[in-house]
Amino acid sequence: MQRQLPSLATIYFGCLVFGLDIPHAQPVGIFHDSLISQHAFAAKEIRAALEAKGLQAEMRTLGEFSPTYPNRKIVIALAANSTITAALAAAGGDPVVGLGEQAYAIRTTTTGNFSHWVIGGDVNGAMYGGLQVSENISHRGFGPTVNTQESPHILYRGIKFNAPLDVRSPVYYSSGFSANDFRGTAAKKAIPHVWDVNFWSEWFDEMARHRYNVLSLWTLHPFTSMIKMPEYPNVALQNVQGFDGFTKNLSIDQKIAYWRQVMTLARNRGFEFYIFNWNIYTYGATGKYGIDNSPNNSATVEYFRKSMTQLLDTYPDLTGFGVTAGENMGDINEAANAKWMWSTYGRGVADFANANKNRKVVFIHRYHGAGASSVMANFGDLIALPNVRFDFSYKYAIAHMYSTPSPAWITTIDGNVPAQLDQFKAKTWLELRNDDFYMLHWGNPDFARKYIAAFPDKDRYIRGFFMGSDGFTFTRTFAGKSQWSKDMLEIKRHWYTQMIWGRLAYNPALSDDVFRNHMAAKYPGISSGTLFSAWSKASEAVPLMTELVQGTWKSDFLWWPEASLSRREGFITITQMAETEPTPGSDKCSIAKTASGGCGNKISAVKVAEQMESAAMGALNLVGTQGASTQNEMQTNLANIRALSYLGLYYAEKIRGAVFKSSGKNAEAREVMGQAYCYWSTYSSLMNEMYTGMEMQRTSAFANWLAFDSKALAEYTALGGKGNPVCKTITVSLEREGKLKPPPSFLSLSPEGLSLNLPSQGTLSLSIYSLRGERVSHIVAYTGIAGKQSIPLSGNLANGVYWVRINFDGATLTRKMSTVGR
Repeated sequence: MQRQLPSLATIYFGCLVFGLDIPHAQPVGIFHDSLISQHAFAAKEIRAALEAKGLQAEMRTLGEFSPTYPNRKIVIALAANSTITAALAAAGGDPVVGLGEQAYAIRTTTTGNFSHWVIGGDVNGAMYGGLQVSENISHRGFGPTVNTQESPHILYRGIKFNAPLDVRSPVYYSSGFSANDFRGTAAKKAIPHVWDVNFWSEWFDEMARHRYNVLSLWTLHPFTSMIKMPEYPNVALQNVQGFDGFTKNLSIDQKIAYWRQVMTLARNRGFEFYIFNWNIYTYGATGKYGIDNSPNNSATVEYFRKSMTQLLDTYPDLTGFGVTAGENMGDINEAANAKWMWSTYGRGVADFANANKNRKVVFIHRYHGAGASSVMANFGDLIALPNVRFDFSYKYAIAHMYSTPSPAWITTIDGNVPAQLDQFKAKTWLELRNDDFYMLHWGNPDFARKYIAAFPDKDRYIRGFFMGSDGFTFTRTFAGKSQWSKDMLEIKRHWYTQMIWGRLAYNPALSDDVFRNHMAAKYPGISSGTLFSAWSKASEAVPLMTELVQGTWKSDFLWWPEASLSRREGFITITQMAETEPTPGSDKCSIAKTASGGCGNKISAVKVAEQMESAAMGALNLVGTQGASTQNEMQTNLANIRALSYLGLYYAEKIRGAVFKSSGKNAEAREVMGQAYCYWSTYSSLMNEMYTGMEMQRTSAFANWLAFDSKALAEYTALGGKGNPVCKTITVSLEREGKLKPPPSFLSLSPEGLSLNLPSQGTLSLSIYSLRGERVSHIVAYTGIAGKQSIPLSGNLANGVYWVRINFDGATLTRKMSTVGR
């Protein structure tokens, strides 16, 4: 009897049941409204994910949707679409309720054909849901069932983008009035990209994937490059002038068309678009029609008022405008600053809002150079307009967001800002300044979660945040030596940092598995668990260092951690460090009080150094100590983790050196500063392997990353060190990390052996390291039974503190222990 083969339909149904993909089966239908740009983008991302898995995709409009569609499908629609929600219910899908702004639900049904349904509370919510489906397919395939619902934790998640528009129209602190005093390689290199629509198209796509939805463009004087006014015909800057021979022939009309196109790109990816400036700067208009930088010049006041109105009239997709008082307003007081801002920008916005009552406008006044009381006393007429929303903006971490995760500047430096917001029934944006990491690729989701959780009551006080740098413009990579990063978007080179903040601001409960999955997809040549852990540990140390000193070194020109530089002090020394205070809100004790024994309940600076060393050594234990080839992205990020770790070890020793010197213990200070130099030279070599030197906006220029080695060595020789110190070799064990269930219990360490409890019979290996990472004892295999074990060491240990690391049952456990009697 001939055996009957199963039908194709039977095979297909079975594959659906077991979640298997058939590369050459029927295409997956993607139903969406192609006229909604956000939905078209999400559908395109889903198609790419399906095709990467060997599946075909069929792009269909929502108008073509039918419950009888014969293939598997993905549907993207709004909650208000009753046809789709009814079809979802008929297919047995769980109901979708309570979707608000930017929220989405994903439902999976298996009645009929396997289907994913993306339902958005609004257009952007549906886009985020579609992007999530794309990510799910990329990481887990098309088969798994998903029933989830998400809404944004922080409603507005923005980027602060300092944009130099021209040699003649720079960004803050990059120049004076000519190319001769325009500072900063990053700012100079940025000008061509700022005027490249392809840059912005790629930028908005990438940042939408990370769930950002606000762009704030910051420049000193935007008007001469972005508008034209009949009253001031010779003010507009024709063409674009850059550096290294760059020019672009653009009339002011073409410039206007260009920025309208950029703002449309922003809208099509769900972004609000803001422009911010500092005052008073009149680049391009100075000396024309009586205009200058004086706050007492009525011609200047009138020019700014008309410019503000014209800017809003020129750009229908411009969400709002933000202002900064006091940067270049002479010696007038806060009340006069606020009055000037009202007479110019405030009146200009009011003029526009009164003439365009159907257009909503946001006006943002920074907490800078004018206090809340002075501002509110002047802006009442603007705030009263029904189509104007008035917000504040506050520099939440001054220049260093990578410091304490709960900074208290907002209740100290400008008085109690939340109380003022309550008084005036206002909200503020938080400016999260990253003037910490320009080159290094930071990555610690746990820090970001703590940071976001520490925001003041978000529903009561917070409108959203802008995250970005003042001392660096992130456009395309120019300093990377590896070919793989050449001309790459900096936000793509720093993809992990950007992903952490965008995704966790949208959903702080996001699992670390999401980050591990992205690592596994991008870097299949390494364990994603190992990489995730190492990256997190390596990223802990420098923020701890900054937290210890930021109370004094608030600003970017006072402290750039990647190069240990200050514009005022040069290369930072332990003497200068000993004069600093921790960030307000920190639980850390200053170096000076640590040296004098006055810490009380605060964590001593020496303990902070131990924490930094522990984190850095933990990272090196996972990825190794040696530099690696940087020919591809994974190798470069491993080198980046090593560089972060060695920088942390350097600062840990430097803290100890500052404490010793402040205590009058110069010999001890000399010893640790010798080791500090060893760590610095390893760090600088890694950085020099990865990056070129450059001119900085806020600190000094340097030819290459070895330029400060002599400065680091000088701290050792100034304490009496001779020549180069003998550098201790760090030896680490590259064993797999994991969780032991239940784990062994470490009992005690003596010079003769280790005592511990084993949960079961088994074989373990044992390694003991000094705090600097040298392996001082090692046992390849010790077989023990369940219960207390006393493991003798081959050579007696000196009294001290050690890392004890065991591998048992295929996983690793590490403890810091001191010998008995110490």
